[in-house]
Amino acid sequence: LDDRVEASQDHTSKKFNVLKGQFVKFQKELSAEQMLRESIVESKTDEIERISAELRNSLAAEQAERRASEQRILQRFEQKTQTMKDEVLECGKARVHNEANLRRYLEVDIPKLYQSLKEEVDNRDAMEQRMLSKAMEEVTNLQAAILEEKRAREESEEAMLRMMEDVVAKMQAEIAAERQERERMEETLLGVLHETCDRMQQSARGSF
Repeated sequence: LDDRVEASQDHTSKKFNVLKGQFVKFQKELSAEQMLRESIVESKTDEIERISAELRNSLAAEQAERRASEQRILQRFEQKTQTMKDEVLECGKARVHNEANLRRYLEVDIPKLYQSLKEEVDNRDAMEQRMLSKAMEEVTNLQAAILEEKRAREESEEAMLRMMEDVVAKMQAEIAAERQERERMEETLLGVLHETCDRMQQSARGSF
C-alpha cells in the first residue's frame, strides 16, 4: 500500500516537473519575442530619424538654391537698371531716339522684368508649398506607420498574455484534477485498509 501511494506521488511529481519545464520554456520564448519587438521599434525609430534628417537637408538645400536664385534675379535687375541709367546719360545727342528708347524700356522691358520677377517669386512660393506639403505627407505617413506598429505590438502582447493565462489555467485545472484523483485513491486505499483490518479483527475474535 505504501509503495502504491509513493508511486502515485512520484508520478504526480514527475508530471508537475514536466509542466513546470514547459512553462519555463514558454516564458523564455515570450521574452525572446518581446526583445525582437523592441529591436524592431528601435530600427523603425532610427529609420524615421534618418528620413527626417534627409528631409531637413533637402529643405535646407532648396532654401539655399532659392536664395541664390533671388540673388541672381536681383543682380539681373540691377544690371538692367544700371544699363538703363547709362543709356539715359548717353541720350543727350539724340533726344528723340533716347526718348523712344526710354519709352520702350519704361513700357516694355521694365514690365517684362517685373513680370519675370513676379513669376519667379510665384514659382518659388509654389515650390516651397510643394516641399512643405511633401514633408507633411511624409511625417503623416511616418506617424501612421508608428501607430500601426504600436497597435500590432500591443495586440501581440495581449495575445501572448491570453495564451499564458490559458496555459496557467489549464495547468491549475490539471493539478487540481490530479490532486482530486490522488485524494480519491488515498481514500479508497484507506477504506480497503480499514475493511481488511476489520475482517482480520473479526477473524481473530472468531478464532477465540
